[in-house]
Amino acid sequence: MDTSLARQPSTEDAPLLARTPWITPRRLIGFVVGWLMLFALLSVFVSNPFQSEPRAGVLPDFAHVMFLHGLLIGMVGLMALITLQVFAIRSWHVRLWIAGGVVAATVLASVGGIWDRTVPGSEVPMWTQVFGFFALDEILLLLVLAMVAEWRRSRAARTLTYLAAGLASASMLIAAVMGHLAGWLMEFGYWPGFLGQVGAWMGFASVNDFAHALVGSHSHEMAVAAMALIVTLLAQQFGYATRPGAAKLAAGVGLAMVAGGTILMTAIYVATAFSQLAIPTIMQSGANGIPGDDVVTGLLVMGGGVVVSLSLLTRRVLRAPVRLAAIWAYVLSFATVALAGYTIELNTSYFGAGDPKAAGAAKDAIFTWMHQDIGLFLLPTVVAIMVAAQLLVRGGRRDLIGWVTTAGVTVSFAGAMVWSFVNPALYGPGYVISTVGVLLVGVALAATLWWGVVARPRTAAMALPPPSLPVKPLELPVVARRREDAIVK
Repeated sequence: MDTSLARQPSTEDAPLLARTPWITPRRLIGFVVGWLMLFALLSVFVSNPFQSEPRAGVLPDFAHVMFLHGLLIGMVGLMALITLQVFAIRSWHVRLWIAGGVVAATVLASVGGIWDRTVPGSEVPMWTQVFGFFALDEILLLLVLAMVAEWRRSRAARTLTYLAAGLASASMLIAAVMGHLAGWLMEFGYWPGFLGQVGAWMGFASVNDFAHALVGSHSHEMAVAAMALIVTLLAQQFGYATRPGAAKLAAGVGLAMVAGGTILMTAIYVATAFSQLAIPTIMQSGANGIPGDDVVTGLLVMGGGVVVSLSLLTRRVLRAPVRLAAIWAYVLSFATVALAGYTIELNTSYFGAGDPKAAGAAKDAIFTWMHQDIGLFLLPTVVAIMVAAQLLVRGGRRDLIGWVTTAGVTVSFAGAMVWSFVNPALYGPGYVISTVGVLLVGVALAATLWWGVVARPRTAAMALPPPSLPVKPLELPVVARRREDAIVK
């Protein structure tokens, strides 16, 4: 028998406010998924394919990066909304403020990103995005506080998933603050003047060097910490704690790797952002070798996530295709970023690491942004949306979504590998194959939005009553642990 954690009663259809009964977690999740799909379609007209970095070692295209933040902020907002449901966060205040923060962050960061093209110069769109980034800070801070509150309130919440989720949220918050400081330096330089003294004390020769160090740490930490949070959603939703024997032990080991790796990763990126610390290279041979921070993020954080994911497999997993799709998407994310990335780094003399004269420079240039767009952005988002599909869609429709998603991520991964290692032609076979996979994933996401939110039959009564204002709101009732809707025997 395959069992997962139980959750009674459901809160997906419980209004956040009595005066606005149409604002429910289900509809908020649907709003963010729909917004991300529309914004992704818009990205086709911005850059197809989305080449934010022309090659390794070259500064990314600022306009593309800021546009891409519109998608990334929405992705984190979606994860926050799903976290509230999967981890059964009881505080009504946290739920309400995160909901408002998600809408503000997603809309402002996206709209500002369309016109934020130069630094300095694009003042109005820049400040539009800045307010969206502040809303993201609020979301992450509340997630950390919510995890701490749940941990202190209930013994049932003192698990590795709650611990890892809290650490991942804190790491993302730290990364966001580093991004704010980098943006300030790029816009205003060393103003006020004491910043110049601080930068010199840290050993940076110029404000650009300081900003570059902050941007590098910010981007690497934010992406991997988001993956750490996603794997905790995967584990919590699909019942790691009820796995039998060795599978439960493996899940615990994997979650411990994720938690420990998140702490170590955060320490490394904070150090490299504010000092001249040089991370040693592992297995170095001439120009070839794996940077030490990539070992930590790839093997501990992402690798631990793979251990957790595989521990959730069951002998009857084919009867739960959404679970299979979520697990497979996470494994392929690891393969795209870590395994393929290590292959590139161990063969730097061929791929060049940004050297346009290297024999494999064209392939390295494709991989530079392909591992980001497919491995770090698309596939982790797919994992989150499969968790949402498990929450929101019922019956055979959910199974269909799972199978289409599994096919889509498989084809996308195959195209990415062909593109990066076989034929780096910009619009060659790798582009065609990966595009077909992305379109299949898009169909699955649209089906999740339609069947999970838009076309869902109305329920006669809400599972939980909303608090009434202006009376001081009470916290939502204790929500028991989750169980999959259908127990597979």
